[in-house]
Amino acid sequence: MTQPAANQQPGQAPDEPPPAAGDRTAAGAPGFDAASGPPSDSASDTASDPTGDPADAALLLRLAAESAGLGLFTYDPATRTLRCDAGFRSLLGLAAPGPVADADTVLAALDPEDRAALDAAFCAALAPAGSGTLDCTVRRVTSTRPRWIRARARRVVDQGRAARLVGTMQDVTEARAADIAARATNDAIRDWDLATGVVLWNPALTTAYGWAPSEVGPTSAWWLARIHPDDRPGVEAALGAALAGGVEAWSQEYRFRRADGTYAEVLDRGALVRDADGIPLRMSAALLDLTERNRVGAQFRAVFQGANIGIVQFDPRTVRAFAVNAKLCEIWGAPESEILGHSLARWTPPEDDDDRAGLHERLATGETLQLRLEKRYRRMDGRIIWARVNLVSQRLGGDVHATAMIEDITEEKRADARREALIALGDRLRDLHTHADVVAATAESLGRTLLVARAGYAQVDPGGQIASLNPDWTAEGDADATHAVGLPTASRSTLAASVGRLGRGDVISVADIAATPERVDDPEGYARLGMRAVIKVPVLRRGRLVGILYVLDRHPRDWSAGEITFAREVAERAWGGLTRVEADEQQRTLNRELSHRLKNTLAMVQAIASQTLRNVTDIEAAKEALAARLIALGKAHDILLAGVHESAEMEAVMRGALSIHDDRQPGRFAFAGPAVLLGSKAALALALMLHELATNAAKYGALSVPDGRVNLHWSLDQDRTTGGTMVRLIWSEADGPMVTPPTHKGFGSRLIERGLVGAVGGTIALDYHPTGLVCSVAAPLEGFQSSG
Repeated sequence: MTQPAANQQPGQAPDEPPPAAGDRTAAGAPGFDAASGPPSDSASDTASDPTGDPADAALLLRLAAESAGLGLFTYDPATRTLRCDAGFRSLLGLAAPGPVADADTVLAALDPEDRAALDAAFCAALAPAGSGTLDCTVRRVTSTRPRWIRARARRVVDQGRAARLVGTMQDVTEARAADIAARATNDAIRDWDLATGVVLWNPALTTAYGWAPSEVGPTSAWWLARIHPDDRPGVEAALGAALAGGVEAWSQEYRFRRADGTYAEVLDRGALVRDADGIPLRMSAALLDLTERNRVGAQFRAVFQGANIGIVQFDPRTVRAFAVNAKLCEIWGAPESEILGHSLARWTPPEDDDDRAGLHERLATGETLQLRLEKRYRRMDGRIIWARVNLVSQRLGGDVHATAMIEDITEEKRADARREALIALGDRLRDLHTHADVVAATAESLGRTLLVARAGYAQVDPGGQIASLNPDWTAEGDADATHAVGLPTASRSTLAASVGRLGRGDVISVADIAATPERVDDPEGYARLGMRAVIKVPVLRRGRLVGILYVLDRHPRDWSAGEITFAREVAERAWGGLTRVEADEQQRTLNRELSHRLKNTLAMVQAIASQTLRNVTDIEAAKEALAARLIALGKAHDILLAGVHESAEMEAVMRGALSIHDDRQPGRFAFAGPAVLLGSKAALALALMLHELATNAAKYGALSVPDGRVNLHWSLDQDRTTGGTMVRLIWSEADGPMVTPPTHKGFGSRLIERGLVGAVGGTIALDYHPTGLVCSVAAPLEGFQSSG
């Protein structure tokens, strides 16, 4: 070995404090001290033997070295050889036997990077100007991991010159690792000698908890006094039980006071060392500060439990839940105890089990997943719900962790289904043409979409009575044994009992009839049908109740606002469909009537023209008479078409027919009689008859002079023979020229005598009284009102 600079201390870590005689390692192993170290610089420094026997002194030294795991050596710089014991050779792994080893052999056993450092340290210790001591740590090469060897020696001077180095070597691998760990960790490590009660702490007590070394007492009492008063009894009891119970490990969470007076939440973990009899000798423990972890954990738990979506954490291999939040318990309608520790497969409906099994197989293989899917769950009460699931499985360390975030989208799905049902119902109703088909389609759409037992629709007449009640739509397999129709027994009266409330526009919705019987009109009837929930929706037009839509279910049902709104919209579409069907039917009727009326009108025009023009000698007079008759016919048609129905008031027909003869002279025409509604056939015949009477009066009778008057009077009398109602109509002229019976009867006379009577039946009489013509008609009211 060459001689390096005198003050160099190679192999020593920069942050490692210089060795002291009384050092104790963190693991409690004794350091190199005067009792086991090398001799002093002079012969007089050699350790004295209390027995005075050098052999005894050597034996004692050897025993001390063996007990401390030391290897002894003496280095002669002149021969570059080391005399060493078996402990030294074992530490360096020297295979050659014997007490002598050369320096190169020793250096070869070390890590190449440390050989020059040890050689330089030897030279520095032997240099006259040097300290005369050696203390360095080097690595020995092994087949596994390096072993750290600490070499300590002192120079021995003989006759004024350095003769040799005498020293020890010790394996400090474990102590160095413990020291590095203690320096690297934030854990406050406590070494407690149970025999003496002395407690030693590492520097983390200062860095982590603020306690300066001068403030720290060397006993367990100091430590226990800094435990929160509320936690101290529990710690002392658990610690006492561990010491007395023969265990080798102990742990406890408690609050430990920092130097600033605040408390840290810590986990204290200790390892016990016992003697052969099980008596505890010492405890090494570490305080792990959990404050931040607990704060983050508390925040996570608050978020986890307060989240507005369901969250479950589970083992992906067994799919058993080990953490669940309150929202998921609400979604599944189950207490936490029914979820934790159980397989999540129990919440999937059997019909969806194939999809579930495929997903769980992927999780069980350890596959990391990040999926977003929609699936169904069966709640604890048996109800099926839809959920949107965000599933994440990820590998943390050697384990795979899985978390599912579950959002209830049942109402969202139902809203989509309701929108689609309304669109489909509108399309379907356009193709239906009967009242029964519209009602059946409406009830089916409502029942299937809301997933209820029964649904139906009833129409209400203007008097508030149920006008029609079709058979209910019933869910498959739900028809009862009696095949009851509509609402419960005496359904018309039950519906009628609701007319008052429904007429105000109120929707009647009852979630549980058995629990709130006062909210329905016939709770006993519902009970007989086994129905527990109902909705009745009114259909109003111009403030009048015209229809009632209803749904029934066998189970209590908390009807949502969306479901009630859907029922309202279905009711509106039902009424629209019924109105369209009625309008179509009315249009078909009008078309048929129009065709019939046109044929009748054309036949009448043909007859009028034929009779008017027969045997005509004056073409102009015939044209004028024909035109006047056609105008009278048109006036009658105007009156008919002005009404809503194929009928007209008698007085209106009379006034219309006579309007072309009214010269606005006061008192020219007088009308008196009750209101009588005429059918189309009678109205046209009456108009033509009056036109002919007025034409004759204008030529020969009362209307031919300025002061002439015509009175029309009619009445309703009971026929003594038939018991039916008779209409008696009298046309009488006054203040006209003297009347004489005609010598020739033309078409006009025949139209008067036969037209009306032919249309309505009965009799007609013409009295040519000198003071004025009187025409009397007697016919049954039924004939006047017939539309045939």
